[in-house]
Amino acid sequence: MLAVRLHAAGEPPVVEEIPLPEPTGTEVRIRIAGCGICRTDLHIASGELSRVELPITLGHEVAGWVDAIGPDAGQPMRRARLRSGDAVLVYGGWGCGECAECTAGNEQRCATGRAPGFQADGGFAEAMLVPHPRHLLALGRLDPMRAGPLADAGVTPYRAVRRAGPWLAFGARVLVIGLGGLGQFLVQYLARQPNVRIVVRELDPDKVALASEFGAEIAVLDGSVEMAIDALGGPADVVFDVVGTDATLELAAAVVAPSGLVMLVGEAGGHLALGFDSPPVESWITTTAWGSREDLVEVVRLARRGALRWTVETLPLRDAAAGLRRVGAGKVTGRIVLVPER
Repeated sequence: MLAVRLHAAGEPPVVEEIPLPEPTGTEVRIRIAGCGICRTDLHIASGELSRVELPITLGHEVAGWVDAIGPDAGQPMRRARLRSGDAVLVYGGWGCGECAECTAGNEQRCATGRAPGFQADGGFAEAMLVPHPRHLLALGRLDPMRAGPLADAGVTPYRAVRRAGPWLAFGARVLVIGLGGLGQFLVQYLARQPNVRIVVRELDPDKVALASEFGAEIAVLDGSVEMAIDALGGPADVVFDVVGTDATLELAAAVVAPSGLVMLVGEAGGHLALGFDSPPVESWITTTAWGSREDLVEVVRLARRGALRWTVETLPLRDAAAGLRRVGAGKVTGRIVLVPER
């Protein structure tokens, strides 16, 4: 089968012919319908992330069909109400299943966990192995070719908004920095909150023009601290930084109100100095860790009801390098999804 493999950090991923993997134990083989290209894939390829085992097949936003199961997967498949041929979304937080984090429902935070495209072969391929049926969610009538981005671009901002709930009171002022693949989902989740003022700060004029379609009240192009505060009507109760550079974190810290929240969602490697002079007194700074399986269940439920919108552009698997370059250049409005050629 074809797969897009990364052999060394800093080298371009290459399309290779590799053996079709055979499931053992509780493993399930997925015939891939599509896998989204995430900016995190670029960080992996450049060597910016340490929790990566090479060589590896990239890709963690995966959807497809159940293709084959291991000898011990039958009973777990029945418990999951899954059968061969079912369309499924792959949940990427593959924890041990036994530690405190896993039993609390946070497998994505498991200290010994693995994830596709990070420590295990992922979805830039024609097929992949998933270690257990519990990591699969039935898609029902959702098109698996479009569904892959829900596994990260959809679920990560869902968790971020859910965790920010105590700050999203009636009338809260919210700044979203970045309206890329994750930011578009995030604004939609915020728009479901009652009477929240949503302002988007974005560098791309085309994305600024889209902001109102996803539920933002105001969008500012680039924008100074003063411009953001003016658009909000005052300092922000919550800032979601969906980019995560030094510059965007500095903006977030300058815009947030005392006792407000800065939620770092984007993984661009930025850092923020912390002191009594900045960020504002008693403000809160936190990160979000992907999403739990239950978070993803809720995202899929919303998608199946037609309550979410996202744009997908498909590219053949062989064109992965071109897709990665476009994501790196910021030339994507929604999500590029790599599709195996049948």
